[in-house]
Amino acid sequence: MEELELVRGLRERREEVVAIFLERYRSLFYHCISHFEPDASSRDDLYQDVILYVLHRLDADSFDPEKGSLGTWLYRVAWCRCVDQKRKQSSQRSPRLTTVGENIPEKVDHCPTPGEQAGEEEIGSLVRRGMASLDEQERALLEMRFVDGCTMHEIAERLEISLEQTKYRLKRASTSLRRVLLNELALEEAG
Repeated sequence: MEELELVRGLRERREEVVAIFLERYRSLFYHCISHFEPDASSRDDLYQDVILYVLHRLDADSFDPEKGSLGTWLYRVAWCRCVDQKRKQSSQRSPRLTTVGENIPEKVDHCPTPGEQAGEEEIGSLVRRGMASLDEQERALLEMRFVDGCTMHEIAERLEISLEQTKYRLKRASTSLRRVLLNELALEEAG
């Protein structure tokens, strides 16, 4: 079945065409979805959502065969839908509910508990050692971003590099620090 004939049949919701469509493009959709959802049952839910969204986009005439193949368009639409759904999930907050029987203090104590203070000192020491092991440029980038609170644009201006280069270097520096910290933790646990 030709792509345009398939699209026409999908818009008319002809059962035999929908069955062919689902069979032909199921693996494409699951390949895309697997990048976003590791859980099998959640992948099935996302698959259903993506199919409905694709059909809605087809009804809105957003597929243009002159710009590319149906498969490419479907993958792009599925990818964008997955991104949107993941963003939507991460933006939803679940509030912590307090049961009736919990004792709520009259005043909030802003001082850290001894355990929190010890934990912060231990983590701070670990991070300082990790930062000391980085090269000077990586350390300076991380300090500008997380200690001085500079925005990406401010860092790019200070270093006289592009915003994309700033993002790339900061990501590389963060990865280096993460690697050092994980090695430090592994050594502490082994010792």
